[in-house]
Amino acid sequence: MEYLISQIAQAAARGLEPSTGRLQRNVVGAAITAVFATIALLSLFATGWFAIYERQGPVVASAYMTLASVVLALLAWAIVTILNRRAQRLWEAERRRLAAASAARSSGTILALTELPGLVKASPLITIVSVAGIAYALMKSRR
Repeated sequence: MEYLISQIAQAAARGLEPSTGRLQRNVVGAAITAVFATIALLSLFATGWFAIYERQGPVVASAYMTLASVVLALLAWAIVTILNRRAQRLWEAERRRLAAASAARSSGTILALTELPGLVKASPLITIVSVAGIAYALMKSRR
């Protein structure tokens, strides 16, 4: 039994290999991009600080850079919050859609199961043939 489970796990993992490789490349690319973006932002702030320092002095230059940092942090926080709320709404809508589809399917199944004893009592041969036909159709549709 353990051998069968390990074989199934290996088969499932083989299907994930291209996805994990792509994920690893994306993570490495995002990390490199983040490092260079951070360097560029620090360079921009240093350039701005020196430009303001020449005209206004070190205290005013530091105040402006602090204000710019706070504004950028608040902007990033707002964007992430908006994206998270949108993703949450989409996830909840998908969950509700799946629940409604599942409820519709299960209500049809429950209705069929409640009617089955009456059908068997009325016409056992037709009921057996009908159930066998439905089971066959379901098995063929899942392949």
